[in-house]
Amino acid sequence: MKLLNGATLRTLQFGSMVLAASALVACGGGHDSGSSPGATVNGTAAIGAALANASVVLTCKNGNGSATANASGAYSAKFSFDGPCAITASSGAIAIHSFAAGAGTFNVTPLTELLLSYLAGQLGTTVSGLLSGISSNASFQSALTNSAVIANAQAAVVQLIQKTYGITLSSSSFLTVSFTPGSPGADADLETLMAAGAITSDGQPAPALAAAAVAAGAEAPISGGNTGATGGTGGTGGAGTNSK
Repeated sequence: MKLLNGATLRTLQFGSMVLAASALVACGGGHDSGSSPGATVNGTAAIGAALANASVVLTCKNGNGSATANASGAYSAKFSFDGPCAITASSGAIAIHSFAAGAGTFNVTPLTELLLSYLAGQLGTTVSGLLSGISSNASFQSALTNSAVIANAQAAVVQLIQKTYGITLSSSSFLTVSFTPGSPGADADLETLMAAGAITSDGQPAPALAAAAVAAGAEAPISGGNTGATGGTGGTGGAGTNSK
């Protein structure tokens, strides 16, 4: 049998290594360079003053994330998830809530607490029930990822505040508008609401206001998965309760 010379042998060995590496990648072995880098949810946590260094936790339909807000209350969390996500920002004795429909800017403020009260009324649940059901309830998931439902609910909250306190907010998109505490606009709205008694010192909507939001939502229900329902105009309160 004819022996292979050194150069030919080295060529065959190198070729075998290439084929082996190719097979390993095809079978899923080695470094997974095709994995998703995730998506980013960011925003501002504030109650009129920034929630400086707040702990921000996101619990999503699929996936969980967390972040620490900076001195201005701004947070940013990048992770792999499917929306919607419940958001909790806490600092000391203060804990306020919001939600993210998906990637993008989603604030955490007393107004987002009020928005959750309205949506809970629409969906026939409580705020705590809505937040805990985000990871498993298909109706909640559908509502909180529907842009029309979210926009209508924000408009209803804006109208409720105007009717109750005579205050017109600078933006009806308070869930997603970019703002910096201490600046005019959305942050000034929170300060005005706190001065009017619409927000308590721990960052929660006043109990009567939260109850009115639940009642208003109940007057414009989202039933049977009908997430195309329009938001209500803001009710007069009544039997609704602020459940957290």
